[in-house]
Amino acid sequence: MRTIARCVSLLLGLLLFSATRIPAFDVILDPREVNKMLAEIGTFFQESRSAKTERERLDSLYEMGERVLDLADLMTRDKDSHGAVDPSLAAVIQRRLSEYGVTLIADKLGYHYDLAAFKEYLRRAPNGERASDARYVLIGFDEPGENIPRLEQSIRDKEQFIRQYPKFPEMSLVKFLLAQQHVRLARLYAAQKRQPAADRQKKLAQDLYREIVRLYPKSEEAEAAADYLEQTGAKK
Repeated sequence: MRTIARCVSLLLGLLLFSATRIPAFDVILDPREVNKMLAEIGTFFQESRSAKTERERLDSLYEMGERVLDLADLMTRDKDSHGAVDPSLAAVIQRRLSEYGVTLIADKLGYHYDLAAFKEYLRRAPNGERASDARYVLIGFDEPGENIPRLEQSIRDKEQFIRQYPKFPEMSLVKFLLAQQHVRLARLYAAQKRQPAADRQKKLAQDLYREIVRLYPKSEEAEAAADYLEQTGAKK
């Protein structure tokens, strides 16, 4: 699914062990393409309310979320390429999206969807056909920053996802993200002079990186995990 592919490319691009931002390709926000995407979002919005069966309504709700993520990603890449999205076009997009109850949040990094469609999908169908994908989106785009309680909760959410969906196709990425959060939490604990807690988080991260290398040797995450273990002297 496109959401899964996007999570992989976006999150690996942002979170692999590089101190520099990956150069953006030259992306132009074509008004015709934007109008087509907005029309698709509108269609799925209507179908999420008026389709004959609940299954069809849920599928449309999920697809609407996918299209909004597509649009947010395109706007972010346009911003990366040119420094800013054309203000008049951005205003039109936000106005049209508001008609469908959709909110995009703009900050210095780009445009972010609040993921409301995926949250609503899970509220209505926690065990639905696309529940695992919806939860993957939520944990994949979750960014708790340097807030320790939120980071601890984000870790718990990923651990629960791993237990609930052990055969999920992108499990290597989920574990990679989890390992990175253990590393971040270790750094925050160390800054608070909580060394035993920091050491435990480092060990959890190292164990996950080794597991990724062992279980998913041909994945991009395995390569990055091996680099981390090499750089930190924890390869064995």
